[in-house]
Amino acid sequence: MEIVKTYKYKLRPTAKQGAIIDQWIHTCRAVYNIALETKIHSWQVYNFSYSKFDLIKQLPELKRDFPWIGQVHSQSLQDVIERMDLAYQFFFKGGGFPKWAARERYRSFAFKQGVHIEGRFVRLPKLGRIKFFKSRQIEGEIKRTMIIREADGYYACFTCKLDHENQVVPTCRKQVGLDLGVAHFVASSDGLLSDPHQQLKAQLRKLRIEQRSLARKKKFGRNWRKQKERINKLHQKIRRKRSDQQHKLSTMLINEYGRIAVEDLRLRNMTRSAKGTIAEPGNQVKAKSGLNRSILDAGMGSFVNMLEYKADWYGRELVKVDPKYSSQKCSKCGEIDKANRKRGKFFCTSCGHDDHADVNAAKNILARAMASGSKRKALA
Repeated sequence: MEIVKTYKYKLRPTAKQGAIIDQWIHTCRAVYNIALETKIHSWQVYNFSYSKFDLIKQLPELKRDFPWIGQVHSQSLQDVIERMDLAYQFFFKGGGFPKWAARERYRSFAFKQGVHIEGRFVRLPKLGRIKFFKSRQIEGEIKRTMIIREADGYYACFTCKLDHENQVVPTCRKQVGLDLGVAHFVASSDGLLSDPHQQLKAQLRKLRIEQRSLARKKKFGRNWRKQKERINKLHQKIRRKRSDQQHKLSTMLINEYGRIAVEDLRLRNMTRSAKGTIAEPGNQVKAKSGLNRSILDAGMGSFVNMLEYKADWYGRELVKVDPKYSSQKCSKCGEIDKANRKRGKFFCTSCGHDDHADVNAAKNILARAMASGSKRKALA
């Protein structure tokens, strides 16, 4: 069995190489928009939808008409078409209709093959050798390379396939239930309480000042773009701090426990706006908006994703259970009562069991995971 890992490193291109990367990004963005326009036009006029293979076959003709497109590697252009096709697949599954690739949002291109690591240099097709910060060794075979322009420079993401046997950690029979929240990001059934990872809240005042400064500048002007980059760097700092904390916590849990139970949260429903409509306006809109921001700032979805793929890597088991009444149910006697929980404390009105509210919920989550496990064994 093979697993997939992605290694991300910061590039150190020369000024000429940086200019070529920027040019390639703009070219790929233009090809994306041309492909999207072609697909929309063919459907509206001829009631016919081009497949990604039809659009890829038209690339050589497009290069002849626009020679500057031919400067980009052919596989990178093919990847642009596949990227647009993925947006359509998401739309057919219930997502939003594909948007035009805006200059501020489209910042990457990919190589499917032909990338080689030479010490502290990476050799890219048609770009040559580029130095990068090799902070750790790359393991496995490189299957795909993505070049990304971020607020503080250029990055290379190498997607590699590794042997699963080399990743399995020692067997562990310990089990734990996790309750995710805002007051405490993680509360475990063992009594662990992790501080909330609300990096946006810590930088909110500074972010508002920077956004007000952006609003006073002429849109898409030189000073506007400089201010936009400052805001992007601040968002990048928030994102990296959150990711760092989540990686450390998820790795610690994977190393210590063989089975981890979490709530199967529906974050889209949890963070739905309470604004309502003109005919039926919502209640406590401002309070709900603040709660939604705190939930999204905590990054519960990304944390569960980390646990999920790390469990696959290292041979652990992650169980998602129904969160219904987990915060109102007594972990000792099983009584469900809304009055059991008052803020951060839990006191059972039936048996008198006293516990931290989030820890009690984590114990219920673990009990449900154990019950579902015994049912699966019985059915087997």
